[in-house]
Amino acid sequence: MQKLESQYTPTALQNIIGEPLRSEQRTGELLPRTLSRVDMFVIFIAIVLFIPNSSVVQATQGAGAATYLYWVIGTLTFLVPGAIACGQLNRFLPADGAIYVWTHRALGPLWGFFAAFCAWFPAVLVLLAAADTIITLIQGIGAQLAGPNANWLLAPWQQGIIVLGVFLLGGWLSTFSLPQIMKIAKVVVALYILGIFMVGLAGVVWLTSGHHAQVPLTINQANVGTPHIVLYGVIVLALLGVEVPLNMSAETKRPDASNFFLRWGALIVLLAYIFGTFGVMVVVPQSEASRSYSTLTAVGLVFGAPVVIAVSFTFMTFFALASVMYNVTFARILFVSALDHRLPTNIAEVNRHHAPAQAILVQTALAFAIALFTYFLGPLLYLGEGATFSAQVYNVFQATTSVIWCISMLFLFFDLPVLLYRFRSLLAKRPEQLIAPTWILYFCCILGAAASILGIWATLTSSWDTKLLSNSEWTLYVGVCTVLSLVIGLVGSAYPRLLSNLNEQTAAARENARMYTELRQAYAKMSELDHLKDAFLTTASHELRTPLTIVQGYLELLGEMEHFDAKTRGEFLNKARRACDELVLLQANIMDASRIQFEASSLINRSLALKEICTAIIDLFEPIILQEQRQVTVNIADSIVVWADETRLKQVLRNLFANALRYSPRETPICITATVEEQEPAMVRVNIMDHGFGVPPDKQEEIFERFVRLERDMHGTTRGSGLGLSITRQLVVAMHGTVSIESSGIKGEGSTFSFTLPTTGTL
Repeated sequence: MQKLESQYTPTALQNIIGEPLRSEQRTGELLPRTLSRVDMFVIFIAIVLFIPNSSVVQATQGAGAATYLYWVIGTLTFLVPGAIACGQLNRFLPADGAIYVWTHRALGPLWGFFAAFCAWFPAVLVLLAAADTIITLIQGIGAQLAGPNANWLLAPWQQGIIVLGVFLLGGWLSTFSLPQIMKIAKVVVALYILGIFMVGLAGVVWLTSGHHAQVPLTINQANVGTPHIVLYGVIVLALLGVEVPLNMSAETKRPDASNFFLRWGALIVLLAYIFGTFGVMVVVPQSEASRSYSTLTAVGLVFGAPVVIAVSFTFMTFFALASVMYNVTFARILFVSALDHRLPTNIAEVNRHHAPAQAILVQTALAFAIALFTYFLGPLLYLGEGATFSAQVYNVFQATTSVIWCISMLFLFFDLPVLLYRFRSLLAKRPEQLIAPTWILYFCCILGAAASILGIWATLTSSWDTKLLSNSEWTLYVGVCTVLSLVIGLVGSAYPRLLSNLNEQTAAARENARMYTELRQAYAKMSELDHLKDAFLTTASHELRTPLTIVQGYLELLGEMEHFDAKTRGEFLNKARRACDELVLLQANIMDASRIQFEASSLINRSLALKEICTAIIDLFEPIILQEQRQVTVNIADSIVVWADETRLKQVLRNLFANALRYSPRETPICITATVEEQEPAMVRVNIMDHGFGVPPDKQEEIFERFVRLERDMHGTTRGSGLGLSITRQLVVAMHGTVSIESSGIKGEGSTFSFTLPTTGTL
């Protein structure tokens, strides 16, 4: 089932759009489908709902109660169009990487990778934002416990330690199994929403207790005037991220798993932001509203220190989780780019938890480097106060992130009209592929693009803190950082083919090196085999002459000594016939050596008396035994029978006994034994023991290969073909047995060659 689920199943549009990207096909093989509708909603909340924005928005722009209206307008003109556009694009092209794949299909590979860069770029800096928010919350706890002058974590190096710790923890947790992460995330997000509810509830309790609202709840014309239109741009920035969960579309259990957060996510985020903003604006005095932890101030003024500490720890846990979610979701862009060879391919490696660990490591390392500069190196080099420098760098980096993130949204709002127009004929025939009428989709794209441009303009023209940087300085620094970042992205996009070719050439070079090594080893093996075959041809003639000499000798004796009685003449003829049998066996060895595999079907198995067969083989070698003054002992019970092919069994025994004679000194004994092993099925084990030179342990497996002889034997007087043991093993295995050797390799201790065969009752 898992294999079927991981297969690439194209949509109607993917079927006609052309050859799928490698990442579209392979993501399902590497990353399992584990995400449910609730999981996607939790990821959406972790990415988009950044509750400190509620205090920043109302405090820094001074729009009063009109802030509620701006939240509604921003949601309707940016977040909702973004959700609709993402929903339609995801219906067309559900794939990990989202904007990367969508833009690649709509505008081509160059702009696809550039859009991917713009969509991924915020990853590193939102990690920094999540960690910095935890610092802010710790400072808020200090203000509640020790008063507004607590001054907790003011030194840049102190903040840097917290940030680096969050990065390391988040990076480590991001490499865990996604289902494990999501189990924890569901609990944390539920507590986070409860904490936001406590902020809004603080405003309700404040009013019902008879206190007046710190910011009037009525909206006047001045609140919505042109000077406060910048507030709209800031709200657009706060609502960025609707497309990020779709970076994991290929990992959902169901194709419609994203529909829930796309339909209801905008409403829930809007209510959460309005409720949080309400609590801050009603409870927190204007003199304290500018602090980024004013949400905690609202809770503390109404419910007291214990509740505010609980809410603080809930928020800190959430933002630690958010750093994990950022790592997990944005790493998919690097992952799919690497699969398509747009980045080094090792970035696409996954760990045992099926997490793109290398991509996560790259993100964490980059964030780590920026944090080191922001909180440690930069303040040391800055002539003024280090904390001021850290704040300036942090704000500029975050603003640059916002601008580039909005640019990625422009690609999203441009991709959809291109695809709608290109495939208008298909969509006219298959209207079920559309989630809304085409005019609504076009309208959402225009509205969303305009909101994105306004967000870019608001970020570039209005300093987030004029005490740190004036508007002109702000525009310069943010503009330069944005341009440099975009140039880097364009350079990377303009040369994807170079990177791809480099990766392909490197892979080809590695493959060529591997093939060269294998060819060199094969050549060495072939050279060795040629040498062994030459030795075989030399020794084969000698081996063939041995039985012929015996036959010739007995025939000459019969011809010269006619006075021999009939019994003696019969013995001579019998021994000559056995020598001919030996010649037949040797010829069989040579013929069998030419076969790649011996077929068991060619055997004619029957019950054989083992002792009788062994005695016949020993008689064959009687002249050599007498000449070398050997003592051969056969310790085999008459009752032992084996199920085997008679010719092949004789061939096996002849090979092993001939080796025992050949590789042991004269006048040393040879013993042949056989026992029935108590096992199922019953097997007979035959042992041929000599007192020769032995076989070194490291060569005992090798000698069963064809044409293999020990080095000492190849340069000595002992002749051999190097075929006997190879054929012996082949024959024994064909008769359902095994063959082995026991030897210490010490001269004089000899060797014991054993083979097993089934008994008659086995078959």
